[in-house]
Amino acid sequence: MKVVIYISLLCSCLLSFSQRNYAYGVVRDSISNDVLIGAHIRNIDAGSLTSTNEYGKFKMPVKVGDTLVFSSVGYQTLAWIADSSWFELDQVEFLLPLKTIYLDEVVVGDFPEYDRFKELIIEAQPEDTTLRIFGVPQVVMDPYPQLEKSEYLNPIYAFFHPISAIHHSVSKKEKEKRKMQHIRKTKFITEKARLNFTREWVSENTKLEGDKLTSFIAYCNFSDAYLATSSQFAIYELMMDLLPKFLEEYEDS
Repeated sequence: MKVVIYISLLCSCLLSFSQRNYAYGVVRDSISNDVLIGAHIRNIDAGSLTSTNEYGKFKMPVKVGDTLVFSSVGYQTLAWIADSSWFELDQVEFLLPLKTIYLDEVVVGDFPEYDRFKELIIEAQPEDTTLRIFGVPQVVMDPYPQLEKSEYLNPIYAFFHPISAIHHSVSKKEKEKRKMQHIRKTKFITEKARLNFTREWVSENTKLEGDKLTSFIAYCNFSDAYLATSSQFAIYELMMDLLPKFLEEYEDS
């Protein structure tokens, strides 16, 4: 059984290191069909990078199955997976659409005082609107980057990285790293939640003190996950929505 596994791994390694050939392409605007000069093309499997010339053309070493990411200022970032047809054409055409940003509707109401308004602007954490690249996992700045079980057991990951998938599955060291990652992740969420929802901050915004303040914090019952992933502005709005009902119930008790 071990011999069969070793042979399978060897075959996978040989396939992964197969020869790359040059692919030739041109990058254009998807609407005007104008060529894009200086567009960046990155082969994330080979770790290579190039850009288009004054005619919008480029060449890059590629093999079937490689993922190429295309980006240009003002355009959406997209990716294509190389197939055998690329090597049968003199030039492959890649079309990038313009990056269009739609703003949510804004309802103007009563503005807070200047100092409070300034604090809200500083504390605001805009939603991440980064577009996903088709066929490529989204890149996220993660404070605990160890592979999760669902990631290394993913069939796509196992196909392209068979040795790593087996290593993560059977290695005791990797299992210990994942345990530590879980501990760090829980600690990270808890610490961030505490920073976003301190007793002093709640008191400053609600003007509550003493037992009434303690009761209100318990009444909010915000989870650590919510506090860690939400902006203080969103927490502030929800908290202030709960305040009138709390005061009413508190006075009646």
